[in-house]
Amino acid sequence: MILSTTQRAFWDRSGYVWLRGFFSPAVVGDLVRWTEELATWPDTSGKWMRYYERAGNGSKVLARIENYLPYHEALEALLVRGRVGAVLEELLGEPAVVFKDKINMKAAGGAAFAPHQDAPAYVDFGVPYHVTVMAPVDAFTEENGCLDMARDASQSAFLPQNPDGTLRDDQVDRFVWDPVLAVPGDLILFDSLVPHRSGVNRSGGPRRAHYITYNRRSDGDRRAAYYARKRELFPQE
Repeated sequence: MILSTTQRAFWDRSGYVWLRGFFSPAVVGDLVRWTEELATWPDTSGKWMRYYERAGNGSKVLARIENYLPYHEALEALLVRGRVGAVLEELLGEPAVVFKDKINMKAAGGAAFAPHQDAPAYVDFGVPYHVTVMAPVDAFTEENGCLDMARDASQSAFLPQNPDGTLRDDQVDRFVWDPVLAVPGDLILFDSLVPHRSGVNRSGGPRRAHYITYNRRSDGDRRAAYYARKRELFPQE
C-alpha cells in the first residue's frame, strides 16, 4: 500500500490527495529534462498535438502538448507504470488505462482556468469516472497560477454550469478553495468530479505540469476515440 490511512481518508472526503515527495530528486531531474525535450518537438500532423496562445505582441506561445506518451517511452514508464500505476490501482480498485495526457506549459502571462469539473467534458465516451495525476515540473505558487481545489468536495453529481462548462457563481461560492502549492517531486491526484481552478501566471517564468487522466481498465480503453474527437473539434494549428 502506498497511501496512508490518513491520505485515503482525505481522498474519500475531498476527491483529491497531495502526495509530497513522491518522486526522488533524480527522477525530478529526469522529468524536467524530458519536459524540455518535448517543448522542442516540432508541430507534426497525426502524432503529438501542440497548442498555442497569443502573447500581447501577437507572437505564438506554446500553451500545451497532448498525446505525447506514445512517443516518449521514459515518460510513459514513469507516469503510467511503477508507483504511479500502483497508487492508481489502490484508488480505483483495479488497474488503470490512460484516457488522455497533456502538459500545460503555462508560460509567463498564461491564461487562467475558471472553476470547473472535468467529468462533463467526458460524458460522450462511455466512461463514468476518471482520475487525473498531476506531476509539477515547476514549483506552484499563487503568483504563477497554482491549482486551487475545492475543499471537502467529494461528490457523485455534476454541479450546475454556465453554457461554457464553467461552474456557476453560486456553486463556486459554496466551497472554500485551497491552493495546492506543490513542488517538483510531488504528485497530486484528483477525480473528475472535484471542482478545481487555476489563475493567470503573473510570474516571470513558466508553471509547467503533466496531467495524465486515467480510467478503470474494466470501463474500456477510450483514448483513441478521445483523440479522434479532439482532432476533429480542436485541431492544432
